[in-house]
Amino acid sequence: MILIYLLMALIGAAAAVFAIQNPTRVAVSFLAWQTGGMPLSLVILLSAVAGIVLASVAGLAQQIRLRLRIRQLEARLAKQPAAAPPSPSPGRWGDPGPPAPPAGRPTP
Repeated sequence: MILIYLLMALIGAAAAVFAIQNPTRVAVSFLAWQTGGMPLSLVILLSAVAGIVLASVAGLAQQIRLRLRIRQLEARLAKQPAAAPPSPSPGRWGDPGPPAPPAGRPTP
């Protein structure tokens, strides 16, 4: 857990250094939305956060879809009758195996 906190602190420090080194104000426009001037570092960091959020939502949607599929398959499996125990399998390529001893003779 300490490793995670250390990693978060390093990422936060890197973001702070990035923000200090990129204070230039830039105008951002998207469709009808416009800003007069935002720090370049803020624009880049917000874009990165938006990308992370969108990727997380897409991953979450796929995970939910897969969980629903698992539930469907489990329900389908529960409805099937119990399978009989498997019979002994023949040898390679359908070979029935060694012949059975003749009836009436004791086996050694």
